[in-house]
Amino acid sequence: MSDSFHILIVEDHRELARVLRAGVEALGENFTVFDAPSGEEALLDALRHEQIDAAIIDLRLPGMDGREVARRLRERHPGVKVFLISGQPESDVRAAAAEIQANGWFQKPLELADLLDALERALGLVNSILGDTPDSISPDEEERAVGRMTDLMADLRGELGARAVLLLNDVGRVVLQAGALDSILAQETLLTLMSLYASGVKVSRMLHSPAPRFHFSAQAGELHLHLASLSRQYALLVVCNSHCETLSPDALATAMRRTVAGLLEVMQRLGIIAPRREEPATVPAAPETIEEAEEGGDDLLALLNAGLSPEEAEDFWEQLPGEEPPTHAINPDVLSYEQAQRLGLAPSGEEAD
Repeated sequence: MSDSFHILIVEDHRELARVLRAGVEALGENFTVFDAPSGEEALLDALRHEQIDAAIIDLRLPGMDGREVARRLRERHPGVKVFLISGQPESDVRAAAAEIQANGWFQKPLELADLLDALERALGLVNSILGDTPDSISPDEEERAVGRMTDLMADLRGELGARAVLLLNDVGRVVLQAGALDSILAQETLLTLMSLYASGVKVSRMLHSPAPRFHFSAQAGELHLHLASLSRQYALLVVCNSHCETLSPDALATAMRRTVAGLLEVMQRLGIIAPRREEPATVPAAPETIEEAEEGGDDLLALLNAGLSPEEAEDFWEQLPGEEPPTHAINPDVLSYEQAQRLGLAPSGEEAD
């Protein structure tokens, strides 16, 4: 990958072209940007440059449209990353992007930060929008997976008539987004939502569920929020208006579950989320006494050797009697007072009095 990047902007609205140019140039001194108000002029510029790494192209241009510009540009620069922008209806932009296999598409008015983030990822300047992925997953595979996930979320948004559909991580960061994020949902609000989600995760552990399965709903004026679980690290948030709420709760929940299943399939294939264990019996029942825990030690060791996950181990110790985990589970070199009493190394309760 070259240390310098040449970006082409094809936009007939001069003010927007100026904003886009300033945004891309702000990414670093190694970005060289040139723009053109029409497809014909853009292709003439492309002939004069040996390197074009990415192009941001308006779909509707005077003369040659954005799709044709992208096709001809790739003939000259086969590896160019193409991003479509347009004020046309979402379905039209998505169809055009799929037709030319664009690397991304954005509706006007643009969320410039999202466009710049997508540009950096396409150029390999950001390792992964989803976090750490296995080394066996190539950048192209991840890019296709992210595209598939974005399509699933966009389909759900269209089906529900929602304002936005967001994939959130456990610290409230928006990992993927379909639609415009309402201004009321500031980062602090999202973080609070994920704190609520963390409480649901804890409840699922108490109920010995191998993974959280729940759905939260909240209403603030005309804004309706629906939060559904994917895993202990990710949740799906649907931001609805009154149109979305005309659906029955069952229909809305069914549509969200279908999208969650699709997202899980992609993220499990990438190795970001471990496959769900459908049989919680893999976690042994908590022993009633310390003697039973000691007798069952071989069984627990066998489970650990078989690949017991950290979450399942944590579930096991949370089931033990008492409010705190046993001391020997934390520090094997320290005896609890109860253990010392059993071994005759400390006075019993009556003697202590």
